[in-house]
Amino acid sequence: MPKSRGRFGRNRRPKRKFDIRTAVSKFFESIGFSPEKDLRYPVLYHYTSTCGSLKILESQKFWATAHDCTNDKGELVSANAAVFDVAQAWRQNVSGLAARALDIFLRDYDREAIAKIRTAYLACFSIARDDENQWRRYGGSGKGVCLGVRVINEPGPESEEVFSRLLEVVYSEEAMRTWFFEALGKTCLALAKYPSTIHNIRCTLASINGLAAFASITTKTPEWSNEREVRHVTMERFESGVTPSVRTSADGKEIRYLPVSLRADGKLIALDEIIIGEDQDFDEVRKQFEAVLASKGYVEGSMEYPRFTVSGVSDSRERNKLPCTVLQSS
Repeated sequence: MPKSRGRFGRNRRPKRKFDIRTAVSKFFESIGFSPEKDLRYPVLYHYTSTCGSLKILESQKFWATAHDCTNDKGELVSANAAVFDVAQAWRQNVSGLAARALDIFLRDYDREAIAKIRTAYLACFSIARDDENQWRRYGGSGKGVCLGVRVINEPGPESEEVFSRLLEVVYSEEAMRTWFFEALGKTCLALAKYPSTIHNIRCTLASINGLAAFASITTKTPEWSNEREVRHVTMERFESGVTPSVRTSADGKEIRYLPVSLRADGKLIALDEIIIGEDQDFDEVRKQFEAVLASKGYVEGSMEYPRFTVSGVSDSRERNKLPCTVLQSS
């Protein structure tokens, strides 16, 4: 019997199949990994040692550290409890496909959370320019350098093994809960018209896991809020993963990392500014950087070429120590 014919009188309705390119998936893609052009900040700042910053410019790569090798023990896990609570709350208010997927999500979350199944490699930047806390923690207390890197509206590097995105960090659990509650709710409500087939459950679960992963990757506890971080996140596309490089920290800890490029097609890192720490010889350090920039093909006056400035943190500190002058009316 030809497929176009069926038994007379039967009202045959094709099953609705949830496709990866439906509105739900597009919604997830739009909120999960925003392109760099959507960031509000034209320049981001990276504090490091003078030696480290020279190596960055020589290699044209930043070192992205594995999330479990950073100085934050709560990296990628601090949001887990809130994510679980929100998913439980929505499970009580939905049925059908969304309910089936949430049941599996809640059952498996302890072992399927992003920190358990993938490694996120993080290159950390800040929106804070010439910040005393950043100098103290990452810039050698004024003996290092701060690289001001331009955020450019252009496609990033493509790779078959990994993908990278630039994401702003949230330090408020309440803000993260609100975002995740709304995002998960929109996802669940959009599923009402789809049947609970194995294929649809699998795709729905992938979307929910993606939302949860985004919450985990972009959330840190309030104690880190003065860093005002925007992070360049690199992750493996497949479970087989990539082979990271390994270095040993000053305290003997093994640190896994990936050298990552910010721009495609061998384009130079676009620098807005190089701020030289206050406890260095400004002219001498500037000469070192000028030599490296010239060797890499930077052209003075181009978009990629930086201005050189000296940190004003000490001046700001001294100004704060000055006694206040009280103006009296005559």
